[in-house]
Amino acid sequence: MELPPFILRWKGRLEASQHGAATMTVTLRDFLIVTHAVPAERVRPHVPASLPLDMLPGSDGTRLAFLQTACLYNDNLHWSPLPGPGLSYHQSTYRVLTRRRNRRGAYFLRTYVGTPAAHLSQRAIAREIDYAPFTVHITGDPSAPGSGTYTMRAVGERGQTAMEARALSDKPAPPAPFADYDDMAFFLTQREECFADASTGGIVLLPVEHAPMHPIPMELLAARFSLWTDLGLLTIDELLQPIAILLQPEIVFTGFPPRPARL
Repeated sequence: MELPPFILRWKGRLEASQHGAATMTVTLRDFLIVTHAVPAERVRPHVPASLPLDMLPGSDGTRLAFLQTACLYNDNLHWSPLPGPGLSYHQSTYRVLTRRRNRRGAYFLRTYVGTPAAHLSQRAIAREIDYAPFTVHITGDPSAPGSGTYTMRAVGERGQTAMEARALSDKPAPPAPFADYDDMAFFLTQREECFADASTGGIVLLPVEHAPMHPIPMELLAARFSLWTDLGLLTIDELLQPIAILLQPEIVFTGFPPRPARL
């Protein structure tokens, strides 16, 4: 199927070689993103006031913000000019979608990583990094629509992330405020800027690049995302009502050097 022109333009831009001596490269595997849409006023106090939320109108006109819980395996995070070996570890992140100067981004409220080495290296940059042992079980072939389940659990000192999801055979009808499933997937996954509370104070910006994703639709069978419920951003009932569950089996990310965010 031919991609829409706007996606082709993004694809050319994002796949252009910009790898330099200071960049890092990693292959993300089994990248699962669970998205919830909630009233923006509920989210605003938890994101720096100078960082705009990426919002869309709901069916009733309410401005919606987007919470995402992501789980993934970082395979061979390494200095780009060299092939590795690098760090490999499981990760779970809690983030809110942002839009600054018309650039799509995400503000990371907390990240859990599965090895002490990853915790040490990331903690030097961002403050809200916790170590948590991970248990991940995948059955079937996640890249084949309609087959396979994804089960994971990570328990840290300040909470836990746990879920079970199952692949769908067909793309579901997109929920409001989206009219097209592929447009929704592009909006939810194409994020160029990562923001977090810096370990040294202030906000750190970590720019990234990757090709457009073509994720597999999933359905959520069970979930516990303790950060969202602890902060009052989601109720227990809302946890099981995400607007989208997307699984990208594999994609390469390039990360550029972290820098202070000038908001």
